[in-house]
Amino acid sequence: MLPTSHVSLPVPEPLTMLDATLLFLIQVLIAQHPDLLAPPEEAHTRRPATPLRAAQHILDAVREVHYALDNYRAVLPAAPGHPTDTSADGDDDIPF
Repeated sequence: MLPTSHVSLPVPEPLTMLDATLLFLIQVLIAQHPDLLAPPEEAHTRRPATPLRAAQHILDAVREVHYALDNYRAVLPAAPGHPTDTSADGDDDIPF
């Protein structure tokens, strides 16, 4: 019989994992292309090199995905017991 590996680590919430991945991608892009941190005025005065333009497009796409995730979170119903769930505020004797 083939040995199977068992994953014993807890799997984080998918949206949190996507956010962390996007933040890591931004860090990698900035590490490879520090010119991404230049003010927009300086970026428009000269034509950036092709790799920098590609990095800017990727950064714009990451920004769009981040906005989409925010919109998705806004329409999700709050899970019971979640900190944003205010239905049980008056039922608890302990205020924290």
